[in-house]
Amino acid sequence: MVLIRKIMSVLTLPLLLLTLLTTPAAESTETAELVSQDVFVFEKALLMGQGIATDGEYYYTSGAIAAVNLTALGKFTFDDFELVDSAVNPLPKKCSERGNNHIGGISVYNGKIYASVEGGDECKACIVVFDCKTLKSTGEIYDLPNEIYSDGVPWLAVDSQTGLLYASKWSHAQTLYAYDVNDSMKLVKEIPLTGLGEIDRIQGGEFLNGVLYLSNDTKDSGNYKNIIRVNVETGNVSLAAKRNVGGENVEAEGMTFWQSDDGSVMHVLDYNKVLGVFVHHYKVNFTEEC
Repeated sequence: MVLIRKIMSVLTLPLLLLTLLTTPAAESTETAELVSQDVFVFEKALLMGQGIATDGEYYYTSGAIAAVNLTALGKFTFDDFELVDSAVNPLPKKCSERGNNHIGGISVYNGKIYASVEGGDECKACIVVFDCKTLKSTGEIYDLPNEIYSDGVPWLAVDSQTGLLYASKWSHAQTLYAYDVNDSMKLVKEIPLTGLGEIDRIQGGEFLNGVLYLSNDTKDSGNYKNIIRVNVETGNVSLAAKRNVGGENVEAEGMTFWQSDDGSVMHVLDYNKVLGVFVHHYKVNFTEEC
């Protein structure tokens, strides 16, 4: 095991350099000032290719490679992104037996990680809850109806002010669904979307000051990916920011918010389909009403 770790450490630096040299650099835009970035390869990248959330002390991440039925959770220090703990294939037996093989977006609330899980014929979409301290399942599994989430549930976000969890289907969603985390995930609201209308290719979401923001893997947009703003009271959808992620081969994934010492507040996970995973840290000024 020690030898394997030494080999991995020797290989990591060249691959990190190759990743940085072969991937066009992400850049600031008028609406999202890029402060810094972290890049990950090998096993760390496997732990964080899908979702990201934080409680200010740790980053929590999720990863999935559905082709080989691999799922994972990671726990990193917030200040310097050092790996603290990880869990490979952490889904409960009930989920794995019926074919759930993908963890997407995640959100942290009251010491728990709420994960969007999909895959399988019996139940394509469900919400699975994990303990932040151990990364182990709490045993809470909430199935979502296939007729609504016909193409799975790629993201979710918990509003810490209300205890409501929001989610949608992935493709051309015209409605947001709100569930009460503190009442057995009871469906409490269906919110028709207006403004920009339907939302598509949403990979992650998080709340900031009571407003929901979504990471949009904008299709056929070159280097640019959108951050979408949703007023969950009215359903109005608007564009909050455009990000230049540096290349067409970069896929926008999860996002989270927390004020860092360097001034960044928005932290977005982007997956380089060729080599590795980036976490981009931004200063943003989301003050406009939506």
